[in-house]
Amino acid sequence: MSDRVSLVVGGTKGIGRAVTTRLLEQGPVVAAYRADETAAKALEHDLAGRDLSTARSDVSSKAGVDELVDSVLALHGRLDVIVFAAVDARLRSALTVTEEDWHAVLATTTTPMLWLGRRMADAGREHGRLIALTSPWSRRYVEGYGAIGPAKAALESLVVHLGYELAAKGTTVNAVSAGLVDTELMRSQVPASHVDALARRTPVGRIGSPDDVADMVAFLARPETDWVTGQILTLDGGYFLR
Repeated sequence: MSDRVSLVVGGTKGIGRAVTTRLLEQGPVVAAYRADETAAKALEHDLAGRDLSTARSDVSSKAGVDELVDSVLALHGRLDVIVFAAVDARLRSALTVTEEDWHAVLATTTTPMLWLGRRMADAGREHGRLIALTSPWSRRYVEGYGAIGPAKAALESLVVHLGYELAAKGTTVNAVSAGLVDTELMRSQVPASHVDALARRTPVGRIGSPDDVADMVAFLARPETDWVTGQILTLDGGYFLR
């Protein structure tokens, strides 16, 4: 698998960074980011000597998606795996979200998945993979997810539609739905006492790590998973079993 080329959209921080690191075991990776160049440089430094490239890109438009994909093809000549991990994390309630917030969250969190699916259709690659990161709170209430939750729900619907339509073109489409994951962003928004309470409530006794998610993404990216498509796979340590 050492020649499989991956693109991780939102691949320089948090869960996306872990996914980038893990997929480097399968071949070259391009990690795309929108604004935080410091995080991109840190990733390049930490993974020096690996077949890693970073690309600054705004995927909130079809033109931005096309430019990014074209740059990967120009660099590597092929693209086998796309992981869509971008999110606009504006915490708003459904009753306070503004029109600007609503459209901005959808433009970054959901819509690029459609254009990425179109590009995978054009590629027509055998064992192609399109994998999205989503959240169980697309279907459950959590405070502040008035825009993000519906955007993730729409993203999951796209997984179903693209999964069906891309199957005949050699590409599978799936999503990894992760519960509470220990990232810097999460720690900045959730009190430590609340995190500890959620860990105690989880059957396996802890919250998730970015590596937990990256391991599942890497599994789905393998050629051997050709018969898995259109699925939303939940990783939550058993939290939602009760």
